[in-house]
Amino acid sequence: MRYKMMVSDFDGTIYTDDFKISDETISAVKDYREAGGLFFIATGRLYEAIKPNAKVFDLANEIVAYQGGAIFDLSTDEIIMSNNIDMQLSADIYSYIYENFKDVTVPILFYNDRCIVTEESDHITNFCNIVGVEPIYTGVNLDKYVMDNDINPNKVLSMIETKYSDEFVSGLIEKFGEFVNINRSNTFLVEIVSKVASKGNAVAWLASKYGIKQEEIICIGDAENDISMIKYAGLGVAMGNAMKTTKDAADYICGANNDNGVANVIRQIAMKE
Repeated sequence: MRYKMMVSDFDGTIYTDDFKISDETISAVKDYREAGGLFFIATGRLYEAIKPNAKVFDLANEIVAYQGGAIFDLSTDEIIMSNNIDMQLSADIYSYIYENFKDVTVPILFYNDRCIVTEESDHITNFCNIVGVEPIYTGVNLDKYVMDNDINPNKVLSMIETKYSDEFVSGLIEKFGEFVNINRSNTFLVEIVSKVASKGNAVAWLASKYGIKQEEIICIGDAENDISMIKYAGLGVAMGNAMKTTKDAADYICGANNDNGVANVIRQIAMKE
């Protein structure tokens, strides 16, 4: 096969809008792996939230979590690589958001190792139910909690009303862009990770480990946090439902997540000689 390695985002890419993985995608991934291809998932999710979905594909290799903030070994549950945000910096980010955007955001989530810590709200409860994790509610302001408990999170996640999203991201980049990577996983979810953390860097790490050349890699996703790996890959693919900035960065645009886009890329491109 020309493309020996494929890395796919999960939400909005493999996962459909009604929170399912299609049989077509499961079958295509199986056939690709049986033909010798290496298949990885790279997601912004917590490890515990993505592991059950990875098992649907019988994956037992590495998985990229927290938007490149960590790499885990699915066979052992061990963390192989981790990049964190300093607790003082994360507290400063929290303070900035609530001083400037409190009325248009919901409580921030800090992804720490294997759990989510946050302040309680109905929005947070609904979000955590969707991704299948049980949050730790701090009972105090999150900036105080991380400082008191010596927490250096892998990722900071903020939900923002869509119409304020551009202003929100621009402000964060101006204030903290020197120290962290800031981008969107959709129009209302903003993710903040260490400056050295990205899906692109994680894919490069995996490629080096397995001796795969850049031109032998396909990366596929739908959001801004997928752009770094889409640009790194020999063939960068954006979903039909992808954000415009993601499509602009891609070499190829496939079908949408609800139309088996990933499966079609595997069968029509990845498995071709």
